[in-house]
Order: sequence, then C-alpha cells, then structure tokens
Amino acid sequence: MPEHGPVWFAKNSNREPNEAQFIECDDGSAAQPAPLGLPAPAPNSRVLLSRPGWMWGAEIGVNEHGVAIGNEAVFTRFPVPKRTGFTSMDFLRSALASCRTANDALDQLIDFTERFTQGGPMQHRSRAFPYHGSFIVADARTGWILETAANLWAAKRVRGVATISNELTIGDDFDRVHTGAYELARKRGWVKSASAFSFAAAFSHPVISTFTGAKARRTCTARSLQGVGDPDARDFIRTLTDHAGLEPTTGWRGRSPCAHASWFPTRHTQQTTSSLIARLDADGPTVWATGTSSPCLSVFKPAPFDPGQLPLRPIADTGFDGTELWWAHERLHRACLQDYHARRVTFAEDRERFQDECLKSGTDATSMWATHRELVDEWLGRALAVKPSRGSLPTRAYWAKQSRASAMPA
Repeated sequence: MPEHGPVWFAKNSNREPNEAQFIECDDGSAAQPAPLGLPAPAPNSRVLLSRPGWMWGAEIGVNEHGVAIGNEAVFTRFPVPKRTGFTSMDFLRSALASCRTANDALDQLIDFTERFTQGGPMQHRSRAFPYHGSFIVADARTGWILETAANLWAAKRVRGVATISNELTIGDDFDRVHTGAYELARKRGWVKSASAFSFAAAFSHPVISTFTGAKARRTCTARSLQGVGDPDARDFIRTLTDHAGLEPTTGWRGRSPCAHASWFPTRHTQQTTSSLIARLDADGPTVWATGTSSPCLSVFKPAPFDPGQLPLRPIADTGFDGTELWWAHERLHRACLQDYHARRVTFAEDRERFQDECLKSGTDATSMWATHRELVDEWLGRALAVKPSRGSLPTRAYWAKQSRASAMPA
C-alpha cells in the first residue's frame, strides 16, 4: 500500500503436490452453484479465480472492480469439524463475486465468519487436515488483514508492506475485533487482562504454527520488498520465487515463499501450486498468473477478465493429463527437482526472455498461454538431457510415490 500510485497484491498458493489448480474467469454464465447452505453470491462482477480443481472455493482471486483477496490457513486452539462447515476458500469466492470494494469484502468475510462454521474437506487427499482462515483483502485505496479463529476474528488495516503466512499475526494492534474475543479468551485462561490481550497470542495453536515455518516465510517476503520505492511486477515475481537461499528439497519445514513439497511430514502439503500478482489502480486491475506450480520454473502470464482468453476447460483433479499446462509443467518441475540447478539452467535464459514478453503492455494473453504450453515440452526435453545427481533416497522415494499417485509418466 504505497502512499502514491497503485496497490500491489501477490500470493503463492501452497497445497498438496498432486492437487491441480487452475486459473478461470467466472463471468456468471456457467458458474457452479455455491455449496449448499452458503448464500449464493450476488453476481456483481467478473471474477478471476485460482482454485483447486476439486473445490468450489478459491485460494486467490481478483474481480473486475479491483478487489483482490488471498487466503491462508491458520492453526488455532479451536477444533475444526472435518465433515461439516464451509472453507475460508468458499468465503473468499463469494465475497469476490458480490463486493465492489475491499471494505465491503471485509464486512462480508466477517459476517460469514460469525454466522457459519469453518470446516469440511480442505485438502484433496489429506482430508484430515482442517484449519481456519486468514485473508489479505485489497483494492486500489484500501488494504486489510483479517484473521479468524473459529467464529472470532480480528482485522488490521494495511499500511505500507504487509505479508501473511500460516499463523495468526495480529496482536493488540487490531483496528477491529470481534466483541466477544477478549471475554472468551479470559474465560479459557488464555489471557490475564484486557491490557495484555493479543489476538494472536490468545488463539494461536501453541505447536502447529511453529512447524509450518510461517514466521520464516513472512520474514522472507517482507525482507524482499524492503526499499522498493516504485514497485513493478518483477519485484513481486522475485518475492514469490524466493528460496531464501535454501535448496528446494532440503529442510524439515518450509521456510521460503516458493515452496516445494518434501518427504518430511511438515512439508507434505507445502508446495506452491499456483501464483498470482495483481496491480490495483483506479483504471482497473491488471493481473498476471502462472497457472502452474513452482513459480521459480514458470512464467507469469497476463490473465484477462475474459474466459475466452484463458485455457478452455478446467483441469481434471483425477490425475495426470499431459495436454494441460498445469500437469505438463508439474512434470518439468519434478524432473528439475532431481538436480535443480543443473536442469533449471538449461532453459533459464529462454524462460526469462519469455517472462519479459508476457509483462509487456498489450500482450495477447491467448498467445502467451498457448506458447507457454509449447515451451514446457521443449524445456522438459532439455532438462532430461542432463543426467541428474542421485539425490537423497527419501526425496527420490517421495516423488516416485507422488508420481505414481497421479499416474504421471516417469
């Protein structure tokens, strides 16, 4: 949120490695019905969504009025029903379809948080992995962080740079808060006095947030944007592709925004499966998206509010389909993980040149998405021509299992 100029919004969606996610423009003509029991959104705008192929809700989205919302899982002291309820991704999609300003979207997200239970299936295969939601909400004038714990919530206005990950971050610096939050925390013994009340300290799960590596990732994204006075899309590409100086497959927890799943139990669901950047200004939003996993090996392409300029059909969530960009790129990604630096360098310069083309004003989106699909096959051939190092046995076994589960060719 700069003092002058457009607002910028960027997000990586980190989920299971076999959970295909795609970019779609919902113009209301063929929208899926909202989950039963959730009020149907008022179709006030076209919405660009990045969502897992199996769910109605979305991880990231922007509507034609310039409202952008990103969702993150957070882990709290409250239980989350595994079979019933609505996901924070459902809340996100409904708010984008109905609201014309960030303030309106914030109000709707708060209303849904208070009225409905967060719960139900939230992962593709690891269904027993429930969580609550936090959000960044922005338009060309206003930005908010909203964090929830069951039906409780706190909201903080964004000033300058704000970044969230898989933990509650709002302490006593909220601008708005649920009227019953302090009293409930006091009754449970999670806070001693009103003067010591911190939303994050009172309601965060004492263990899980640490295992997610959330604090390290938030530090990384904030650091990458320090000193950026007049940002452009490349600054946010650099942020979302940052590995924090670490090797992609090493470490027992995810510590960088560009995430690659691993055999460690703390990283099974930590893979960047989609990325999106939006420039929000008074003339309307401009959006770029990968439509793939691993932004460090992918390309941010223009994503217009026109279904006809995006890939024609949703990705099937049942397994590998080499005709589709998401799966074709994922095959390239897994090949590169066998020897990341040696294989990535074989197409790095071409990828950078193509990225520059995609960021040019007036670029034809249809052509860019089609070209990227063609280039992925060429880049895969180059990568496979490099004999990989053996790598660790647990890493090789993990990715072999993932590829078998998705029926991906060796």
